[in-house]
Amino acid sequence: MNRALFFLGMVLIALGGSVDSAPAAVSLEWHPAYLVVRVGDPVNLGLYAKSDSGSDWPISAMDVIAFHDPACLRFHNLTSEKAPYNWFLDGFFSPSPDNLNDDLGDGQMLYTAWAQLGIPAMATPKGLLVTTFQFSAETETRRTYVTIPATYGSLARTRVFDGTIPNFDVTGRLGSAGIMIVPTGFLTSVAQAKALGDESVFDLAGPIVTRAFGSYFYVEDYDRTAGIRVNCDPSQLPAEGTTPAVSGIIRTIHGERVIDEAVISSGMPLDIPGPIAMNLRAVRTGLNPQGLLIRVAGRVTSVSEGDQTFTLRDGAELVLRVELHGVSAPGDGSFAAVTGALGADDSGPLLRVNRALDIRTHP
Repeated sequence: MNRALFFLGMVLIALGGSVDSAPAAVSLEWHPAYLVVRVGDPVNLGLYAKSDSGSDWPISAMDVIAFHDPACLRFHNLTSEKAPYNWFLDGFFSPSPDNLNDDLGDGQMLYTAWAQLGIPAMATPKGLLVTTFQFSAETETRRTYVTIPATYGSLARTRVFDGTIPNFDVTGRLGSAGIMIVPTGFLTSVAQAKALGDESVFDLAGPIVTRAFGSYFYVEDYDRTAGIRVNCDPSQLPAEGTTPAVSGIIRTIHGERVIDEAVISSGMPLDIPGPIAMNLRAVRTGLNPQGLLIRVAGRVTSVSEGDQTFTLRDGAELVLRVELHGVSAPGDGSFAAVTGALGADDSGPLLRVNRALDIRTHP
């Protein structure tokens, strides 16, 4: 953008009055918030404006500071493809506060967008795609981030302006995106690993540890499409809510697909995806949920001596065995909602539970 348009914008803002601050109403997020890519792959991150009010919120303009590590990610361009709103002007304006846009290759930039006069953009509760930042993955790293700082230097600020009241700042939460860059040849999802034949040797990085059980743990893809058990030495057991790299052999052991003889290296911390709620029929029919974190409910029966296992039974008289690890069984005959990692043994599906809070009972 040229200087004339830039200063025209400053005049328009000045005519609107002084900048006020409103209760946080519109948050800025990157989608996806977590991504696993190989060296050389494209990395596309959508910038989303999300209404926190529960209904659509009008936006007149925004300034968004965006930081990344240029040694890990090389910025290429912006694209408005699939963005539903046509901004009057948007991009990296120059001159920019604190000279943020003097060198777009240094990992520090200020994105600005102005809405069409009289036609504000609408941030929705699900999020409005503002634009997409296009990068490429440059260097292997277990952890790098694209962030949205609130401020930079003495002048630059991340701000979202209300679409009705001039210069009314409605900026809410500012998100970040975590990116794992792995070597060429690595698998990046459990779904890819499960597609391999038994005895295949491979490297996998990206899936999230959902539950850990001493000498094995469960990982699943961020989008919850697939999960799997990983057998490892107890000394290498990763923490729940991390994304370790795994090298191992895929096998079928006691009716369950597993990654066996795994060697583990550290990854990045990440929120565990919520469990998938399903009925007991879905455990055995349709798409195979084995390896995923799930939540099921039913009547508690057949509590074993020592409270190591019990059975859930639903209204259709379907049953699912629950294996407890350091957790007490609920009362026989009670109704329970149970969250755990879905595995298997020679007798069929088996839900493994290691947290007391994963069992919620009702009379």
